[in-house]
Amino acid sequence: MEERKNKKNIISLIVLCVSIVALTTSLTYAYFVSQVGENEEESITITSGTLALTFRDNDETVENIEGTWNLGDSIEKELVIENTGTRDTYAKISWDNLVNTYLAESLTYTLEEKTDESGSTWHSVEIESKNVPRSLTSSTHALADHLLIPAGHTYTYRLRITFEDLADVDQTPDINANFVTKFNIAESTKKLTTEEKLANLGIKIQEGTPNFGNQATTDETANGLFSMADDYGTSYYYRGTAPNNYIKFGKNASGQDMWWRIIRFNGDGSIRMQYDGAGTSGTNTYTRGFALTNQKWNTTYDDAKYVGWMFGGSNGTASTSKEQAQTNQTNSEIKTAVEAWYKSNIVDTGYSNYVHDAIFCNDRSTPGSSATGYSSDTGLGYGNKATAYGAYARSGVQSVNYNNVRPQFTCPQDNDKFTVSAENGGNGNSTYPVGLITADEIVAAGSGKSGTANSSYYLYKGSWYWSFSPSDFGGSNAYVFRGNSVLGSYDVYGGVEVAPVINLDVEYLNQLKGTGTISDPYYLEI
Repeated sequence: MEERKNKKNIISLIVLCVSIVALTTSLTYAYFVSQVGENEEESITITSGTLALTFRDNDETVENIEGTWNLGDSIEKELVIENTGTRDTYAKISWDNLVNTYLAESLTYTLEEKTDESGSTWHSVEIESKNVPRSLTSSTHALADHLLIPAGHTYTYRLRITFEDLADVDQTPDINANFVTKFNIAESTKKLTTEEKLANLGIKIQEGTPNFGNQATTDETANGLFSMADDYGTSYYYRGTAPNNYIKFGKNASGQDMWWRIIRFNGDGSIRMQYDGAGTSGTNTYTRGFALTNQKWNTTYDDAKYVGWMFGGSNGTASTSKEQAQTNQTNSEIKTAVEAWYKSNIVDTGYSNYVHDAIFCNDRSTPGSSATGYSSDTGLGYGNKATAYGAYARSGVQSVNYNNVRPQFTCPQDNDKFTVSAENGGNGNSTYPVGLITADEIVAAGSGKSGTANSSYYLYKGSWYWSFSPSDFGGSNAYVFRGNSVLGSYDVYGGVEVAPVINLDVEYLNQLKGTGTISDPYYLEI
């Protein structure tokens, strides 16, 4: 506690010093340069035929003239859009000439609106990311898009920016960080559906459901992606060799380009992708590989709770109920390792603003022996009680489901939906928005039923790697599914490779460049 108090005092002192200088330099914690200056009467007007939007920038609460903006403090700014034309239209507000060198999660923002009809009542506006975009050089980033402004109406937007006090994060770099921005308006369009965005990329959707028990040894999505319900809507996923799901995103801690394979486009429009290797920056070649090698899921293994990404009680303490075993209290060893990799290669390299906080399903549901076919299955899920879990029942392990392979992208238990924020539909127990591929996703991609070998589909990587899905607990040993040419379970104390999975933010689906091939991978102009 004393250390965190000292951190706040140090940064507060520097804020005071920097804010005094900021009156002449405009580089400060809380000083914003308005797109239209400090005169509220100035405005921007866009006129085209029957379209007429007037944008006013209200500077009342912009300056932190006392220079005491501390960790945890917020400032507010109001922006006004008036549609004086004769037709309804859509608008886009952007951070313009933005320079933000703060840590990726230090500055967050929310946006609310009120209308001339709602009076003083404010309503939350959907935004793509809660973090202010990080930008080392002057650049433009979307703040809010697809804002419907009916003809003859005025909408006021209240932007609140907060300087976050991040738990367990050294925010010393924020002491000398710079932040300055203008705001800009442009005409926009109605928000596109995921299907429309995919169509703009030339990606088709096909009808029907594949036979998941069979291996996919060719590009089964050459005529269009398959679809399946997920926790946000409908996912569109690749299956088979998938020669057009390559994407290049980010640079690792060594400055290399990181390469990924798109698993699916989630129901909320975000892009789920698995790490596939790294290569020389600026080229379209890379070496397939893993983020971590010989990684144990958990060294302790003699309790059903150890199939969890997190578990209840301390390591080595027996669980006494399913609820206690599945309480998200203690990190597994693999969770700690994967999140450390994410921090070093995504957060610390400045790419976390592009990553979406979407659900990773660590399915610990216990459907029982009639569904799993495991004769010793008690369905209890704690202590030394033999238990098989949801993915075990769906992936064709036993004769009862061998010919009824049925992967799913929905998560049966809310407690198993790992997210950073509970506002994103999950449990809020992740430190960072990173996870692993599920056994269901491996089957849907074309591995075939559990135990069959397929070295032709795109998830074959030459070595075993962990999935996110618990398999079973046999009374003395915990098992989690792993993938490669075969989907099969493995002791949690065994060491195998790790290919992290992340989700790109929703807004970037309609900004992808390239065609998705290995010679012309998808990428973002960032």
